[in-house]
Amino acid sequence: MGITAGAPAGARFLPVLADDDLEVEAGDVVEFLREVTPLRDHLDAVAATPRHPRRLAEHREGLVRRLRNPEVAALHAGVIGGGVLVW
Repeated sequence: MGITAGAPAGARFLPVLADDDLEVEAGDVVEFLREVTPLRDHLDAVAATPRHPRRLAEHREGLVRRLRNPEVAALHAGVIGGGVLVW
């Protein structure tokens, strides 16, 4: 996932996705959201460094779609007291 490149310093969850699936326990969902949510403010910087050549807008759109799923899952998990699996 290209988003791992934009993970903040000290990130605990996003770097895992570079090599493996990520399991976020129920007690860690809020911390996961704190790590993921700020990426929305930096998507242009992340999108400017794609592995494969493509237009900035196209790459940014893909990042938005891939970020939305774990973010929404974490919001739902927080409501029901569950965890999140990102693969």
